[in-house]
Amino acid sequence: MIDTNNSLLQTKFELSLFLLRLGVFIVMIAWPLDNFINPGLAAEVYGKFSFISGLGNTVIMIISVIEIIIFLAFVIGLWKRFTYGFVIFVHIVSMVATLEKYTTDIGATYSLLYVAAWPMLAACITLYVLRDLDVKFTAGRESNNNS
Repeated sequence: MIDTNNSLLQTKFELSLFLLRLGVFIVMIAWPLDNFINPGLAAEVYGKFSFISGLGNTVIMIISVIEIIIFLAFVIGLWKRFTYGFVIFVHIVSMVATLEKYTTDIGATYSLLYVAAWPMLAACITLYVLRDLDVKFTAGRESNNNS
């Protein structure tokens, strides 16, 4: 537990968690926003990696809007148990769906990009574990074990 008597340490810790949350948000929000720009590509990705084929533009847009709402709730610290958990879930699903990319063409640029998913997963898990201490710039600043 953080020594609350050391306000400088507390401030640094809260700022670090906020920056981690903001960084994870930036990565996560990119995908649903991209789906609005190119819903056809999003449908292809769902078909190829998630084995959910035949999604139309309307379905892609609905999924994207739901994701954007949840990711916005995440970045402002709402419903932490749910939103932080959702971020982990979505990230793990994307990792599992692309496992083959980790072993094909080792050293290729896109293979290295997939390796970056592992520290991202660590960041997501860290935020989930420390969610009650992540209070800087959140909608609900009080620590609540049920959040």
